[in-house]
Amino acid sequence: MATEVVIYACQQAVPNPDFLRTQWGKDNIRLQVLPEPCSSKIEAFQLLRTLATPADLVWVIGCAEDLCRYNEGSHRLGNRIAYTQRYLEEVGLESARVGRSVVIPGDSPGLAAALAGIKAQAEALGPSPLKKTGEKGKREKGEKGKKP
Repeated sequence: MATEVVIYACQQAVPNPDFLRTQWGKDNIRLQVLPEPCSSKIEAFQLLRTLATPADLVWVIGCAEDLCRYNEGSHRLGNRIAYTQRYLEEVGLESARVGRSVVIPGDSPGLAAALAGIKAQAEALGPSPLKKTGEKGKREKGEKGKKP
């Protein structure tokens, strides 16, 4: 089962999402990049909902707080990430399955370093326990529906 990573990318911090895809490489970790107008537009429920899908790691790449075009966008995102991580701990999941990286727009080496950190995080965590539960539930449901 391949590990799946979803990255929400601020369009100011990551003006070219294809850069992330080309730098990612061809590993056993699948990457999905979702461009966003600003990281401040990402809500905690979106992060949780994305993690409830086949995603094993959900990450947001945004601008440094002093460079955000919406003034408080990166700060708000930081609060939402912290809230989401606390919630994951409360329900028994690793809080490290959600996170963020802050990059300076136009800093390709910084973006590549952030991407390498995200990949390392995904490798360290491996598949989400939610996937294992979901597959077990599907198998049990299929077995119950069979006639003897």
